[in-house]
Amino acid sequence: MNMKLKKVLDDIQKTEEKIAELQKHLKKQNDLKQQMEDIEIIKSFRSLKLDSRELLVLLDGIQKGTATIRLDEEGGIAIEDAGEKKDGNKENNKGSDVQILEREGLEHEK
Repeated sequence: MNMKLKKVLDDIQKTEEKIAELQKHLKKQNDLKQQMEDIEIIKSFRSLKLDSRELLVLLDGIQKGTATIRLDEEGGIAIEDAGEKKDGNKENNKGSDVQILEREGLEHEK
């Protein structure tokens, strides 16, 4: 076999092996990034200090796009689901935005 061709074939094989190794590393890094983002999301929700029912209303509202978070006069957090009327019936509010209203000067946890 031509020595130049053999060298090119060997180089191709080494390059393909390195690409496969780098793709495996990239997948692990993306998985790690996802885990770290999930941890940050959990920290954010836990910092709201909501009881179980309020947390469920908030998560359901976020998934539906109908949740509103407001700070009350005492600095507490009020969760409202715009998809629920006062009589308990649901409105069709697909596509509405989640509104988060913050008090000025409120510092985010790190």
